[in-house]
Amino acid sequence: MKTEDFSNDKSQKVGIQWSKVVTFLIGLGALIWFLIRVIPKPSRATYPCQRAAFPLASAFVIWITVTLSSMFALKRLRLKLAKHPLAASLVGVFSVALLIGFFTIMPYGIHNALGAEAAADSTFIPAKGYSWQPGESNKPVGVARGIFPGRVVMARNPEATRWAGNWRLREDQWWLDKNTDIDKVCELLSVTLQKITGGRNDNEAWDKIFKYYNKNTRGLNNLGYKPTETVAVKINLNNSSGNKADNLTDATPQMVLAMVRQLVHNAHVPQNKIIVYDARRTIAPAILTEVWKEFKDVRFVQEREAAPDQPINPAYGNHQGIEMSDWKEGVAYSFGTYNEAKQIPRQIIEATYLVNLALLKVHSYPYNYMEGMGEGETAFTLSAKNHFGSIRAPWELHNKINPTREATKNAYSPLVDLAASPNLGGKTILFILDGLYSGRKWHSYPIHFPNPPFNNKTTPYENPEWPACVLASLDEVAIESVGIDILQAQAKNNTEPTYHNVPRILIRDNADDFLFEMATPDHAPSGIKYMQNGKPVKSLGVHEHWDNDLTMRYSRNLNPKSGKGIEFIYIPLGSATQLSSTN
Repeated sequence: MKTEDFSNDKSQKVGIQWSKVVTFLIGLGALIWFLIRVIPKPSRATYPCQRAAFPLASAFVIWITVTLSSMFALKRLRLKLAKHPLAASLVGVFSVALLIGFFTIMPYGIHNALGAEAAADSTFIPAKGYSWQPGESNKPVGVARGIFPGRVVMARNPEATRWAGNWRLREDQWWLDKNTDIDKVCELLSVTLQKITGGRNDNEAWDKIFKYYNKNTRGLNNLGYKPTETVAVKINLNNSSGNKADNLTDATPQMVLAMVRQLVHNAHVPQNKIIVYDARRTIAPAILTEVWKEFKDVRFVQEREAAPDQPINPAYGNHQGIEMSDWKEGVAYSFGTYNEAKQIPRQIIEATYLVNLALLKVHSYPYNYMEGMGEGETAFTLSAKNHFGSIRAPWELHNKINPTREATKNAYSPLVDLAASPNLGGKTILFILDGLYSGRKWHSYPIHFPNPPFNNKTTPYENPEWPACVLASLDEVAIESVGIDILQAQAKNNTEPTYHNVPRILIRDNADDFLFEMATPDHAPSGIKYMQNGKPVKSLGVHEHWDNDLTMRYSRNLNPKSGKGIEFIYIPLGSATQLSSTN
């Protein structure tokens, strides 16, 4: 690497001097901030902002203490040597040198030290709160749901994802059509839909989905979809913007298009009766263009009105189809007092059905050597957490899902109320997990899955092997359970050697507590009585962990006749079929 010489550049010298002053001020500010925040409430020391401030504050204190104590000792020594002029002069010269160093050399050294720590970010801080392990295998709790109760299907085709992994490049994103094969994504979705329903084709699969939901939730026997009814599709856009060009993980545009194709062509839903939404974010440009190029009348609901930097609808030459969330009270909570978290978009309240198109993704990660931003609040971004993008103020619930705050063992979970709400989980007909490109936290680049059945190469990061999978179920608790087992399996033996040997994926404490609450809300471990519309919430599905990471068997796999838990079906496609046959 070429090193430039700035020794004769006055502007560079000035910059360096200012850098030292700024470093001094940053250290002092970090100390003051840490003391003001942590002394009144010691638990705040675990907050991400305080974990970032502590190294700066401690380095500043050490620097001040060592330097001032040294200067005091030298002053006393000089007084004792006053009768020896030569010795006293040498001590004086050394004191001046130390004083100069206090404002020059030492700040520069601390600045470099802190810069090196910043490069590795929080890797010097132990990852407390990430020691979760799943409980006993094949011990189902709750009541399984679905045409085939508790069935979860995962289809995988490595040929669907071709991105080279160049995460820094804004001109080669994972979500481009050249990197994510729409035809293979459509095949993955089709296979899972048919397998969870027993349908012989996609049309029959959707007919079974609507009839199952209408019979079991609305009490309407043998009633399928009617063209006057609206279907909302909740996607996850935690890292989206009107001009998104980065490689942070969000809903895959090709997966969104595949779902819209299914609804229009096979479920026979009119385009203008489809709403794709994330009420707390801006719809990403690639999703708008991907869908509108085929379906001009599909509606999108986002946090704000259409922005100038968002693509226009090519059929109309304007932003027709983009709607701002019209907030209305639509969610009730069984514990605690909330204000704006009770509000969801009117458009979703008015919808008859909902498809939960979530991500297969971890939500928290304590090390930020690639991504940056806060570590996150909870363990996973799956179907239940997806509805934090359906409410107006998700931050009102953050303490309730954060293990370092109020989400202690067997605590109340607002995720249960979101899943049981008649306006959200209560109208959901289908649960999908998009695992084409997964992530290790909410603000994350795609992550490789090195363990079976994926066996991705992890080093170097710039390689085209990805999870490339889709999961589907009619049981929300079951699909979340399988998602957790998959992500936990990929956290094992998965260390990044370049950055202090930290794990690439970590699972936060109390990770599946909310699933026990969802599976048994009428006698939840927390003791909370979950209520909706004045009635106790019944089991929202079945929860259990598989037998092991290689066989991936649940209770209905082990005992198809009398098993009461999950049935997991893995369908390898394309090159995954060959890989599966060799293992």
